[in-house]
Amino acid sequence: MLGIDPITAVYMMSMRLRGEGKSRITLFFLSFAVSTILVGTVLAASMGAAAADALQSILPDDDSRFWAIAEFAVSIVILIWVTKRVFAGPKREKKQPREAVRRGVLGHVAMGFVFAVTSFTDPTFYAVMLIGGESRSVVTAALLLTLWFVVSQCLAMVVYAAIQCNRLDALAARLDEWKERNLTMFNRVLHGVLIGIAILLTADATAYWLTGGYLL
Repeated sequence: MLGIDPITAVYMMSMRLRGEGKSRITLFFLSFAVSTILVGTVLAASMGAAAADALQSILPDDDSRFWAIAEFAVSIVILIWVTKRVFAGPKREKKQPREAVRRGVLGHVAMGFVFAVTSFTDPTFYAVMLIGGESRSVVTAALLLTLWFVVSQCLAMVVYAAIQCNRLDALAARLDEWKERNLTMFNRVLHGVLIGIAILLTADATAYWLTGGYLL
C-alpha cells in the first residue's frame, strides 16, 4: 500500500485530455507494466538473493539502538509534515497555457520505459525484489512484482478502464464531487493516523532507552 503511485494516473488523464487515442494510451500503459515487471524480475532472479543476504549481514540486530534512533527520526519527520499540512495556507494555483505534445508509437513506448525506470525511486520496489530474490524462483519473483504493480498502480488501472469505457469525464466528475464533500474529513483522518504512528514510534523508542527493550 505504501507504493501506491497517483502520478501515472494523472499522466494518463492528461494524455486523454490532449487528444491521445485509446490505442496510444494502451501502448504506453503496456510498455510501463511490462518494462517494470520484466526488469524487476530479471534483477530479482540475478541479484536478489545475493542482495538479500548482503542486506541481512549489514542491518543491525533487532535489539540495536539503531532502530530507536530511526523511530525517533521518522516520528519527527511525520510530525513536521503534518504540522506543515495543517498550518500551511491555501495554495494558489497558477494556470499556464500548455501546448499539446503529440508523440509517435516509439515515443509512447519510450515514455512507458521511462515511467518504469522511476520505479527505482520507490523503496517498496526494492523490498519486493529482495523478497522475490530470497524465494530463488523466477516465477515467484514475477508474481510478486506483478502483484506489487497492480497494487501500486491501482489508480492508473482505474483511469485506464475509465478511458477504455469512455467514462473518464464521469470519473473526473465523481472525483470532484468526492473532493468537495470528503477531502477535509479525509485529511483529518490521515493526519490522525500519522500522529498515532508517530506516538507509537516515539513510545517504542523511549521504552528502549528506559528499559533496554522494545515494545513493538
